[in-house]
Amino acid sequence: MKSYSLFVLPAVLLSFSQIIAAYSPSESAQDPLGTVPFVNNRHGSYYSKQKPNFLVFLTDDQDRRMNSLDHLPLVKKYIRDQGTEFTNYYTTTAMCCPSRVSLWSGQFAHNHNVTDESPPHGSYTKFVSQKLDQNWLPTWLQQSGYSNNYIGKFINGVSPTLKQAPKGFDRDHWEPLVAPNIYTFYSPIFATNNGPLEKHDGVYQTDIISDKSIQILDGLAQNKSNPFLFVISPTAPHDEVWVTPDGVKFTPPVPAKRHEHLFKGAKAPRDPSFNPAKQDKVSWLKDLPRLNSTQIDQIDATYRARLQSLQATDELVERVIKRLEHNGQLEHTYIVYTTDNGYHLGTHRMFAGKQTAYEEDTNIPFIIRGPGIAKNKKSNAVATHTHFPATVLKLAGLPVPDSLDAHSIPVLEDITVYGKDQSSEAFAVEFWSQAFMENTTAKFDTNTYKSVRLIGKGYNLLYTVWCTGEHEYYDLVKDPFQIKNIYEDTKASLLNRLDALLNVLRTCKGPTCRDPWSVLHPSNKKNEIEDNRHGGHHSRGVKSLQDALNKEFDKYYASLPKFGFKSCLQYYDAENELT
Repeated sequence: MKSYSLFVLPAVLLSFSQIIAAYSPSESAQDPLGTVPFVNNRHGSYYSKQKPNFLVFLTDDQDRRMNSLDHLPLVKKYIRDQGTEFTNYYTTTAMCCPSRVSLWSGQFAHNHNVTDESPPHGSYTKFVSQKLDQNWLPTWLQQSGYSNNYIGKFINGVSPTLKQAPKGFDRDHWEPLVAPNIYTFYSPIFATNNGPLEKHDGVYQTDIISDKSIQILDGLAQNKSNPFLFVISPTAPHDEVWVTPDGVKFTPPVPAKRHEHLFKGAKAPRDPSFNPAKQDKVSWLKDLPRLNSTQIDQIDATYRARLQSLQATDELVERVIKRLEHNGQLEHTYIVYTTDNGYHLGTHRMFAGKQTAYEEDTNIPFIIRGPGIAKNKKSNAVATHTHFPATVLKLAGLPVPDSLDAHSIPVLEDITVYGKDQSSEAFAVEFWSQAFMENTTAKFDTNTYKSVRLIGKGYNLLYTVWCTGEHEYYDLVKDPFQIKNIYEDTKASLLNRLDALLNVLRTCKGPTCRDPWSVLHPSNKKNEIEDNRHGGHHSRGVKSLQDALNKEFDKYYASLPKFGFKSCLQYYDAENELT
């Protein structure tokens, strides 16, 4: 049993509805990043009056937990060695469409409501119909003089009849991959700036993206005073996807012919979560049979194909960064390498895919280099895709909207520029769609869940409530591969706090997402005075789980509702989530 050191304060009891009613966004913790442009900050000698450029390499379904980054020597040379890698970086919905919309909107999926890959609850159709492109990072940058450019995969559902550039992206530099050939490596189709489609039979997708990227960079170099955002998004190492009369089929990714000979002996990592003998999971996972030797051979073959398919991306990174340097753009450019969500191969007896709350699916690569960022460093600061827009705006010296669900990532080496400490220990992972395994026909209707992740000093926790009424709880300090579900062995006092936090995060918006403890422990001047005199649950000092574990709050948390679902819906409905 995990032990915690506790403080002593008398408890004050309120119902959950009273907490919500008492909470006022105007009284929430102010955005710790502020909105002061970095160029005016006295600490930063490396700041320039010129707004920085942003170059984003966005891969598709790239793992972090299966060590693919270690097989990319050029990414290491030009980004990892020259920047900071964030090891506690997560997607909050482990599926392409929701994750990518969160990356650009700064919203959790329960706020932007793109929760699937296909209509009616996901895809580019849902994105456009909700007009999500009217108030998101690209429009904020464009309004401040940025030229925004995109090539490669955007989100699923960009089609020959639905290929117009979303607001914020320059029409002249909008070249997304188009369905049904988004995931075909040797026959990709691009939309060309809202104009004719380009199909490239027999030419490797990543190489086309590489050539087009150089052309775009050379065009941007013609006016170096005009800052830019440029997103380069190859689909590697995603499986190839084929629409057939018998349904959608997945096959392993295809490498460029020059890379087919590589990694012949490579195998998927045999971590403790790989095909475990004992399956201590919820019902649909618990019933999965162990993988047989044929399936394991297929997993290893897919693992090798994924590594091979990433080699052209590795070459792309070198070519683009060298061109940036040649054009005199590198000095003022922040370069990011990330992906949309993680990927499991053989973990927890699952064949291949994503969509769970486990680390293989949610913990993803995020590396950044640029002015003021430490080189060859790893940071354990907690962040998610939802933090990305605030980070870019902060680096650009632009105002950060208070409506964003997450604050900026502390990417700069000089942390004094961020002002007061940022509270970034807790966030939700949420999912409402079927689970399916790529390369199989298996689908599961009970994969709707919400989780709370807490990562702080001395603790790393995952608590999940499933639509079936089942629960999971893991202590990742002791059990990093989430092998032993200790929910039944955990004290109710701790679970009560996790349920209360999940109840806040399930419908949080803006400030309540950034500082959920302030909902459970609101403060104002009057409360501060009373707290100093008597203590109580209004205490301003409650900013983390460690603070909330004060035993004097036990009755208060025990009185709050427990989180749950009415049924297993495959879409988000706030009324289906019980409090």
